[in-house]
Amino acid sequence: MTIADVLKVLLLILGAMLVFQAYWLAGAGLFPRLVGQARDRYKKPISTTLIGLAVVVPTFLLGFVALVNEGNHPIVNVIGVVIGTVPLMLGAIGSAGLCQLIGFGLPAPGDQSQNWRRVWRGGWVLNFCYLLPIIGWIVILPWGIISGCGAFVMSLSGNTAPRNRARNTGRAPRRTSAPEPVARLDDDSPRSSRLQRSQIPSGDEGNKPQPRPRRPRRPSRPKQEE
Repeated sequence: MTIADVLKVLLLILGAMLVFQAYWLAGAGLFPRLVGQARDRYKKPISTTLIGLAVVVPTFLLGFVALVNEGNHPIVNVIGVVIGTVPLMLGAIGSAGLCQLIGFGLPAPGDQSQNWRRVWRGGWVLNFCYLLPIIGWIVILPWGIISGCGAFVMSLSGNTAPRNRARNTGRAPRRTSAPEPVARLDDDSPRSSRLQRSQIPSGDEGNKPQPRPRRPRRPSRPKQEE
């Protein structure tokens, strides 16, 4: 093996890692809520993986059968390619939740203001796990795609819980409004000037005669009997 062959393999591996990173960052940027829900789904990895298998395996087999049959129309071949590759793309986007979960376990300054850095950091960790010979290629990489598809599908049905609860109870979900900030008297806003006018007594109110206080009545003395 020459140096050119080594560089070719190295560039192919680096390109594949960058493609995975692009899918993970695109998922975190376009669907942040879905990726957050997918991260929570990875806390139950067995059920997530089983649902991913139930989605990926039949669709992949349908796409493969559509491509293998000879004499098919080109449109049928295109449909077979779409059926076989779309679950893999969804799995790549859904596995961004796994990258985010890894990034949460490796905190760094600035994560609160730049949430994508968790996905970026966890994505590189997961990419290097994929590079492990045999185990990374045969076990970790397929599991990441399959479980990512399961997490993606499970996250799609995660937003309907509040609606179903409101539908069962017959009430709309209660929305609490934020408390209105108190206006400061030293502010120059129109609202504060109105409050200042209402608090300053007018001239008419100051000129009104004040009612005199009533004197208490003296108790009447009882009449003496003659």
